[in-house]
Amino acid sequence: MKKLYKHEALEWSNLFFLIPFIISISYGIYWYSIIIIIVFIISFDFHKFYEAKEVYYLDTMFSSFLMISNLYLLFKGHLALPYSILAILCAFCALLFYLRKSKSNYYFNHSLWHIFSAGVCIFCLITFLTFI
Repeated sequence: MKKLYKHEALEWSNLFFLIPFIISISYGIYWYSIIIIIVFIISFDFHKFYEAKEVYYLDTMFSSFLMISNLYLLFKGHLALPYSILAILCAFCALLFYLRKSKSNYYFNHSLWHIFSAGVCIFCLITFLTFI
């Protein structure tokens, strides 16, 4: 039962990616909406099925696409302050939790990785939207 709860935390933390999805849909940034919903679905699937190796490479590939897309939004938004700084701070926090994952705290750290990564997406979008 305890292991099931931990995996559910990874699934629920993925829900934070729906926030930038809704923002991007609302403002008509459909190319970004497609990328982020694909990342959401693949990541959710990856954690739902106990991190199956078959999905790992898709998860990594689309997460990389999302990171590149976030950099694009930051630069197209001319690194507008303060949102670009908040995006970078979220990225550092996400990276910290990603690197801290261990067997005992893996679920907690990886869940925070999801939450801060979604924060990166939100602030990159806001950076872009403040400039256009």
